[in-house]
Amino acid sequence: MPLMGRPKGAPMSVPTGIATLPSHVVPLSEMDAAWRERSAGERLAAVRGAGARLRERVLESGRAVCVRTFDLAVLPYPTRFGLGGAASSPLGFLMMTNRMNVVQIAGEDGQVRTLLFNPTDAERSAEAPYFRALRRGLSGRIAEKLFRGVLRRPKVGEHLAAIGLSPVDVDYVAFDHLHVQDLRAMLGGEQPLFPRAKLLVWRPELDIFRGLHPLQRPWYIPEGVDGIPDERVIVCEGDLLLGRGVALVRTPGHTVGNWSLVVNTDSGIWAVSENGIACDAYAPAASAIGGVARWARKSDLEFVLNSNTLELRHEQYTSMALEKTLVDRCAKNPDFFQHFASSELTPSALAPGLAPTYRHGGIASGQVRVPRALREPLPLHERP
Repeated sequence: MPLMGRPKGAPMSVPTGIATLPSHVVPLSEMDAAWRERSAGERLAAVRGAGARLRERVLESGRAVCVRTFDLAVLPYPTRFGLGGAASSPLGFLMMTNRMNVVQIAGEDGQVRTLLFNPTDAERSAEAPYFRALRRGLSGRIAEKLFRGVLRRPKVGEHLAAIGLSPVDVDYVAFDHLHVQDLRAMLGGEQPLFPRAKLLVWRPELDIFRGLHPLQRPWYIPEGVDGIPDERVIVCEGDLLLGRGVALVRTPGHTVGNWSLVVNTDSGIWAVSENGIACDAYAPAASAIGGVARWARKSDLEFVLNSNTLELRHEQYTSMALEKTLVDRCAKNPDFFQHFASSELTPSALAPGLAPTYRHGGIASGQVRVPRALREPLPLHERP
């Protein structure tokens, strides 16, 4: 699918967005002082401490009404990026599955609202500079094998229909970060895919589009937010409680404006981001991937960073410590944690020896509220 373009030489149009949060969205201040610590080491300790308090705040707020996960694309990714140089495999690429989470949230007003987290448009994302260059550098046969899963899966609208929803039922769209994202068809133009939805974005991430740094250029589609109306974008300054059991929490490092979805479910608290691409990244000492446990012992490091960009490496490490503090351990394998990688390391015959030790696959919690219910307050006895 061709990109919606703008005339050559025309100025970029980056939305300034809406400054006022909706009344049902509550700013969270638990992490503010910790992130202001000037020493990186002291900041790490402060973030862990404040994260424990934030965890209690999310727990006390209640549970998400519903969470469902859907696969969008399977894609190749350099091993040295995904596993941060920790794996001993000689293979240049591993495989990841990119996923979207549908989250339904009850507000204090009793209304149920629907958030799509990471509803990537796989066809447009494939046109990011990095992936275009990768395809050019591979033979046609190899490229076809590596990329065949990118475009051959159901799209966002089809996944919504499978659970009784449609694009008009979506209230909010958000991404952990905007690498390879093109939002114009979702939110721009005369007939956007999500006609009612607003984009929630942390200001530092949106500001990237005002002027891409050379080290950022491979991973961003420069026109990805071009021309999206201001009224469709809510630009946020910090952490947010979107409703009962659902928060967006700053986790800078992988990008300067990275944040994570934090959601309280039937199985406890989860965090969703791409800071790490597998459970192994948050517990490398327990990893069965060749070389990773040995790397953890030798380096004395607690996390394996998703390292395609190193904008703020020590901040990304600290952000992963925050995610680990917020979430619960996996009930089926307590060596690992309920961090859900938005693009998760996936077993593949194309990448032998590079399968995750433990794999989440998806999050399923609660019952989907169908469109009629989305337009009406929950009965008091059904409110989380």
